[in-house]
Amino acid sequence: MRLVAAVVAVPVLLFAWQAWKTHSLEQRLQPVASGVAGRPVEVDCQSFLGSLIDAQAREGEVQFDAAGNPQPKLFLTRSTCGRLRDFAGRAHHSELDCLAGIEGQASSPLSFYSPCYASAADTIYAVLTLAHEAYHTAGVQDESLTNCYAIQAMAWTAEQLGAPAGESELLARAMETLEPAQDFPYGTNDCHAGGRLDLHPETPDFPTEHPTMAPRGATARGT
Repeated sequence: MRLVAAVVAVPVLLFAWQAWKTHSLEQRLQPVASGVAGRPVEVDCQSFLGSLIDAQAREGEVQFDAAGNPQPKLFLTRSTCGRLRDFAGRAHHSELDCLAGIEGQASSPLSFYSPCYASAADTIYAVLTLAHEAYHTAGVQDESLTNCYAIQAMAWTAEQLGAPAGESELLARAMETLEPAQDFPYGTNDCHAGGRLDLHPETPDFPTEHPTMAPRGATARGT
């Protein structure tokens, strides 16, 4: 009987430990997502069991009702939450070191086929996804608008997760260079300084203001 109890206890303890880790991460991400959205929002990280049966191709999601009102909760896949957990747990991210070389290069300095992209992409898109879905909870539905606004919030988002300012800005700059090549409906040619989607056209800074400014949430233009 003791052996049976021990065999049963092990998976129960593992499940409880995983649930605690997930809850702790959600609590870590919620104030960041709320800061982007400009209102209190919840973060729901996908469970291990949920990831096993999930066949949808997305990294995050926000539900809108029939009237176009978003739920005050965003969903993130297990893989995205895992990357954000790793990101928030470190003060330096060596996979991003290569991004320092993209400044001042051609219009497509970060190729999808480059070793730097292979190294940095998972981290770039994890931070982008958190900011992107948070903007959806602010009521922004159009994907290209949401993506561009999220890029402008990436540096602030990364800093709230513990990254240094210089590294955080490189994340946003890297995603800005990738934005025009994103698949429909996410890509846009208007995501640049002075462009239609520049949230601070009064300054030359883009995508990150100097000093870093908090995101504009539901007050973003076009919402």
